[in-house]
Amino acid sequence: MGTGQTRLDEIAGIEFHGKVAAKIAAYTVATQRFAHDLARELDTAESTAESAMSQLKGHPLLLGIDVRARAWRVARHLADARELAQGISAEAVKFNMQFRQEFLEAMTERRAENRKEYKGKVDL
Repeated sequence: MGTGQTRLDEIAGIEFHGKVAAKIAAYTVATQRFAHDLARELDTAESTAESAMSQLKGHPLLLGIDVRARAWRVARHLADARELAQGISAEAVKFNMQFRQEFLEAMTERRAENRKEYKGKVDL
């Protein structure tokens, strides 16, 4: 696992020229790794934040309001963010699959056209 900045730099360093299919696959994998790391962090932060807020039970400024319910309402935003990060991962896979569906067949046909058949003779 790398840091978030390292992951972002890795994603930003991938340019879509040359072997485009390989670059798109690499971009997808890097984006998935970043999204999984982010989702894991948000999941940990959600449980930790909810636990920390729940410990405020009995605080005089909260005036007896149900602290656990309030903590859950606050922490659920981190759960929503985690789901969005998981969605980023899924959409990156869909990006790769859609590219392959739309363009890969055309790329393989073009490669087949460019190959000359060997006729058993040397042409000088």
